[in-house]
Amino acid sequence: MSNFKDLAPDPKSHIKTLMRIGYTMPSAIADILDNSITACSKNIQILVPPGRDTPIISILDDGYGMSSEDLISCMRIGCKDPSIDRDQGDLGRFGSGMKTASFSQARRLTVISKAMDSSVSCAIWDIDLIEKENTWCLEVVEGKDIENVPFVKIDENCIQGTQIIWEKLSCIRQGDHAIDHDEELASQIMEIKRHIALHFHRFMQGKEKVNFSINGDRIDPIDPFLTNARGYQEGRSERLRCKGGHIVIQTHVLPHIKNISDCDLDFLGGADGISQGQGLYIYRERRLIIAGGWMGLARNSQLGALARVQVDVPATLDHEWSTDVKKSSLQLPTKVKRGLRKFLSDPIVKSKKAYTYRGKQDVANKFWKICEDEDSGTITYHVDPENMKLQELLKQLNSEDRIEMIKYLSELSSNLPLNHIYQKMSESPKEIQQETITTAVFASILDKIF
Repeated sequence: MSNFKDLAPDPKSHIKTLMRIGYTMPSAIADILDNSITACSKNIQILVPPGRDTPIISILDDGYGMSSEDLISCMRIGCKDPSIDRDQGDLGRFGSGMKTASFSQARRLTVISKAMDSSVSCAIWDIDLIEKENTWCLEVVEGKDIENVPFVKIDENCIQGTQIIWEKLSCIRQGDHAIDHDEELASQIMEIKRHIALHFHRFMQGKEKVNFSINGDRIDPIDPFLTNARGYQEGRSERLRCKGGHIVIQTHVLPHIKNISDCDLDFLGGADGISQGQGLYIYRERRLIIAGGWMGLARNSQLGALARVQVDVPATLDHEWSTDVKKSSLQLPTKVKRGLRKFLSDPIVKSKKAYTYRGKQDVANKFWKICEDEDSGTITYHVDPENMKLQELLKQLNSEDRIEMIKYLSELSSNLPLNHIYQKMSESPKEIQQETITTAVFASILDKIF
């Protein structure tokens, strides 16, 4: 005869597991922003006040907020069934994002919220208290006591909104001084700003745009496709029917790096960032989930660096795409892989053409000769012996000097700093300014010798 036992997870151990799901600071804050956008917020403020011995992070929105009952329900781990269909535009899925994202960065989570025509409500998860009592003991703050919550920005005068406050930050070294905290958080803020600008860029445009800011500084969108830049190429697009919905595929080709402005180049992480960013850009309800990489469908190549494939996926396909709790990874269904493969060649070929055309322009000069040996598969770069000016100079030399000059030119060709050129062309091609070379350097050398 069998019997059943209730083996609910031990709170003290379970909370430690939830703290290590694998969020980074930017991805954790992005999970909070998902809830703010789902709540139809128009203004979202991230505040990291400097100069505090105990740093805090606050995320404040003007979305529709929650009543006291809704807030307490929302504070439950896994408060929603992930198998239930989500409304269009709902960026949530498991009902755990706010809590797990917060626990990964802070040991104390405070949520203050106010719905329209409702009173302010407040609830607190404190990991120290959970570990001490070994129970899921949620602190519910009521009435005027809410005004005593540190850094609270929502009161009865607000129409609606929600504020998340992280305290006892686990990402900050304990015992450091305020100036150390500020330096560490400053570098985090730069990463957060870039992450939001890229992953939420489609929410920052149009009539229903959302305004994001960090410490009062507005965050501007980063368009990974540079659709408004000179030289951008829009490629094929198609709607692909899937079980439970459809996806939209759109191909893009960035302008050649020489035509990208310094500002756009910096936003995309320089030439190296553009090369690494080639591949698939998968959006779930307009929110970027996967930013680059071919997911096994193609290989990264320098000539394919400008190729991008945008894939829009509705939340109704979460189960088929195996979206994870962090909404930072997913798996391509077999049918989608087959559908995507026929799109990949188009932007990759166009990217290669952009580089090949530019390469031909760079090759077409009278000073260097490029020899490609198809039999041996080798490429060599020589000072062009057919250059008329070089031939005239050699004619003016006697036979011994002529031989020495040819030896020098051969050594010059053999010792091209190819590795350094490749590195700089990958990282910062616009810093290379060969056209600025003058005769002044050579004249100074001749003055010293003669």
